[in-house]
Amino acid sequence: MSGERPGSFARAFLFLAGRRGTAAFTVLLGAFVLVAVFAEQLASDLPILCKVHGTVYVVPNVTHPPGLQGWNVQRVVAEGDWSLGPVVGYGPEDASAAALVPPLRTVHHPLGTDARGRDVFSRLVYGTRVTLGIALLAVTAFVSIGLLLGATTGFFGRRLDFAVSRVIETLSAFPVPVVVLVVQALVVDPGITSFLATVALLRWTEVARLVRAEVISVSSADYVLAARALGASPLRVLRKHVLPMAITPAIVAGVLGIGQVVLLESSLDFLRVGLPVTVPSWGEMLSESRDHFEAWWLLLLPGSLVFSALLATNAVGEALRDALDPHGV
Repeated sequence: MSGERPGSFARAFLFLAGRRGTAAFTVLLGAFVLVAVFAEQLASDLPILCKVHGTVYVVPNVTHPPGLQGWNVQRVVAEGDWSLGPVVGYGPEDASAAALVPPLRTVHHPLGTDARGRDVFSRLVYGTRVTLGIALLAVTAFVSIGLLLGATTGFFGRRLDFAVSRVIETLSAFPVPVVVLVVQALVVDPGITSFLATVALLRWTEVARLVRAEVISVSSADYVLAARALGASPLRVLRKHVLPMAITPAIVAGVLGIGQVVLLESSLDFLRVGLPVTVPSWGEMLSESRDHFEAWWLLLLPGSLVFSALLATNAVGEALRDALDPHGV
């Protein structure tokens, strides 16, 4: 016996691809992921493929072999050894260029340089990896906690439900940006770990509340009652029949949470209480623009990426909510 099932992920994909306006945001979100994954192929101080002194190196910009210690894309070409370089031959920490070169002034730095002479294109590419990576880790952490606690409290109820509900009410009273800001300011060596831990411990409450409400609703469905009457154990009923129906709010909250964490992390970096300044991120570039108002590209380019990521995740999240709605058409 089966109940009313939510739309499958295949249906969700077709929904995203066919819905007017959402397909473009889905492609944009996918482009961000591709840039984060293939950052070394877009910007690096080492080539993608090269031959140096008779030795062929494959993706040395990823493996960093000892044989190329001290080499870079420019030197390989100057020595006459053939190489296949990335789009931009500079790493995110390479400060060998002139400072504050505007975009399109030189072919070597198509998006210009920052105040330390680092290539802006390279910083944006690796900043995409850092910012989205942190967002995905944070979302995975708080969605997992919220899904686990929301499902168990909604299904088993009683004392566990009462205790967790009080914790949710307490933590929900604290504004996440302010708490993260205070923690990052108080920690001796603030970094990714402290940021992720604080976000995960505060943001799971929203997911748990949504999943709990859905589990309570699904638990009274006919097919769940029938499974219990046939002797299925509570854990099996929860895992096989209840949780698959109640996971939609967690998925939607996770997608929406990516954009929210990106905005939060960028805001903290802008205030210089987020990640270390040596870590490339969109917020770090925005922070640098505070000291150089004339360098408009340091504000416009990373700011556009933050805005685009937030817009794309919100659009895709809302579309997923419609696509996976068990009561939708």
